[in-house]
Amino acid sequence: MTITISEDCLIFYGFSFKTTKLVEANKAISDFVKKKRKIDPSGRFNFILFLQDGPSYLNHFTLDTEYVLKTLKLASNNVIKADIAGGIIIGISLLIENFKKTSKKLFRLLLLLDEGPYEIPPEQIPVIENLVKDVKNLPFYIDIISIENKNKEESEMLKNIAISCNGEFYQIKNVQDLNSLLNKLAEKKLEEEYLYSRYKLKMNQKEIQAFYVSLADKPSTFHELANCSICFQEANEDIVQCPSCGTVVHKTCWAEWAINSNIKVPYVFRCHNCFYLLKLDKNFVFDVQFGKIPTITKLNKIKEKDINDYLQDLESKIKPKIVKAEDPAVTEFREIINSKKSNSESKENEIIVKVNICPICNNIVTGDKKYCQICGFFLS
Repeated sequence: MTITISEDCLIFYGFSFKTTKLVEANKAISDFVKKKRKIDPSGRFNFILFLQDGPSYLNHFTLDTEYVLKTLKLASNNVIKADIAGGIIIGISLLIENFKKTSKKLFRLLLLLDEGPYEIPPEQIPVIENLVKDVKNLPFYIDIISIENKNKEESEMLKNIAISCNGEFYQIKNVQDLNSLLNKLAEKKLEEEYLYSRYKLKMNQKEIQAFYVSLADKPSTFHELANCSICFQEANEDIVQCPSCGTVVHKTCWAEWAINSNIKVPYVFRCHNCFYLLKLDKNFVFDVQFGKIPTITKLNKIKEKDINDYLQDLESKIKPKIVKAEDPAVTEFREIINSKKSNSESKENEIIVKVNICPICNNIVTGDKKYCQICGFFLS
């Protein structure tokens, strides 16, 4: 099988030792990860599971499948009753953050559930539906596997969540059926060319472009003397910096570089050094591109880095580790959703929940909090 679009997969481990033989489940997951890795060498993994001190996940997606499987196996010995709503909120938030940092990828959230997890309370369904609306237009999908869930109403709800986000819902009778199903899902491409092409076409729609604009970050101002990493000219004015990798560039050079963006928004683009999603003022970009604002020098012919080479290099520098977060579905949840409505006239009753990820410790921060409760980092 030839893979042209690589996939990053986030596994939500919602099994419980009280209802599922975890040894068999872990073996099936191990076979799934190894097979996917063989088919898609550039595919990365992450996981979410619930431990005594809260939901845990890796601080970044990793190519190191041995580390993923070893850590998942050890951690699964201490799993507690999972929270489906919290896991979905964290999972979607992590994949949105991953999209901001990674180009030319598919993203899959794979939920593995049995009868053990907490059910999704009705008041949390609008929050999940709102998040799904955001990501369903990305190259993103949700697959859900449920073992022996006799709650027909919840199964139907989970099925709707999967289908509404380009994925599928699978109901199996026992853990013995898990291996064969995961074996098939390891080969699943989800018509990947179709999904990715559809995503590219949808980017022309104004309402979808608005999501990318809100998702992208503005470069920070750089006040010191520096060499622009695009034109290589030295300057201490009109210099900005990527908030992710720290590379410095003339603002006008990035306005020109924005033409090369694979996002169909002329002023939203990816950093040429690290793929981080950025934006500049719309009118400024147009003025530069149409010659109304002069540039420092003619733009050098530079090429965006190869994403696979970049991820391999990143892997060698940053090793994955488990981080812990608060459960966004239970921690001050009612305070977060209380009276939050959409400004849209056609969506007067839509509940909006803000979900941020701390750039320092990767803690999930929900609501209007201005700082991370784990490390104290101020969130802009």
